[in-house]
Amino acid sequence: MATFQKYYQAPLPAIIALLVVFGWQGVGHYVMYMMEHVWFKEHVFLASFIIGLIGVVMVWIGRKKPELSATLLGFAGGSLIWLAWIEFSFVYVADDLGVEPVVWGAKETLPEYRVMLSSIGVLMASLFYFFSNRDTRCNAFMWLHRNLHLQPAGARTSVADRNIAALVAMETVYVTWFCYIVLLILYNPAFFGTDHPVTFAACGLFAIWAVYLGQRLWWYQRVAPAMRYAIPTAIIAYNVVEILEKWGKIDEIWVQPGKYALQIGLAIGALVIMIILAIVSPARRIVDRTATPDGGKA
Repeated sequence: MATFQKYYQAPLPAIIALLVVFGWQGVGHYVMYMMEHVWFKEHVFLASFIIGLIGVVMVWIGRKKPELSATLLGFAGGSLIWLAWIEFSFVYVADDLGVEPVVWGAKETLPEYRVMLSSIGVLMASLFYFFSNRDTRCNAFMWLHRNLHLQPAGARTSVADRNIAALVAMETVYVTWFCYIVLLILYNPAFFGTDHPVTFAACGLFAIWAVYLGQRLWWYQRVAPAMRYAIPTAIIAYNVVEILEKWGKIDEIWVQPGKYALQIGLAIGALVIMIILAIVSPARRIVDRTATPDGGKA
C-alpha cells in the first residue's frame, strides 16, 4: 500500500477529485431518470424520501470522521439530498400543479426545472447569509471580501472545529442549485434564450472559469482538499456540457439508457474506480525524505 500511495502526488489527487465530481453530474441524471421511469416508477416519491434520508445519515456519520472520510461522505450525502429531496420536491410540485414541459433550445425543459426557477428568491436570500459568514472558505466569497473591503467581523473558527461533512454537503447542494438557476435564466426566452448572445458569452465564461479553477486545483497534493475544490470546478465545467446539449451539439446520453447502455456502463465503472482511488488515498502528503535538494537520492 505504501508503494502504491507514493504515486498520490500532484496532479493525481486533482484528476481523481475532478473525475469523481464531474462523473457524478452525468450519472446523477441517469439515476434520477431510472428512478422515475424504471426502478421506482410507482413509488418514486417514497423512494426519493428514503434515498434523501440515507444522504442525511451519511452527512451525520461524517461529522466525526477524519478529513477524507468526512469530505467523501459530505459529497455523497449532499449529492443524494439534492437528487432525492430537492429535485424530486420540484417534480412533486410540478405534477401537482400540472406544469407542462417547454422547448427551450434543442431539448425540452422539464416541468420540475420550470418550478425550480421560483426558488431564486430563497437562493439570493441564503446567498447573503453565506456571503456574510466569517467562517467561509469559499474562494469567490473571500475574493469579494478582500476587493470590496467587506470582511465579516470576528475571528474564524479553527479548521479542526469545523463540521467538514456538513460543509461539503451544503457546498454540493448550493453550487448545484446556483448553477441550475443561472442556466434556467439563460435558457428562458423571457430573460435571454438559448440563442441569445448572453448565453453564448456565458458558455465561454463557464469554460474559462473552469480552466482557471482547474489549473489551480492541478497542484493539490491531497484528495480531501482537492475534492472540496473540485466541487465548484467540475460543476461549472459541466455547465458547458449542459449548454451544448441545449444547443443540440451533443446528445444527452444519461436519459437514453437503451441507446447508450455501453457508454453509461463505462462511465459508472470509471466513477466507481475513481471513488475507490479516492478512498484509499493517503491522509497526508507523501514526501520522499530520501531525496536531495537537487532531486537525486541521498
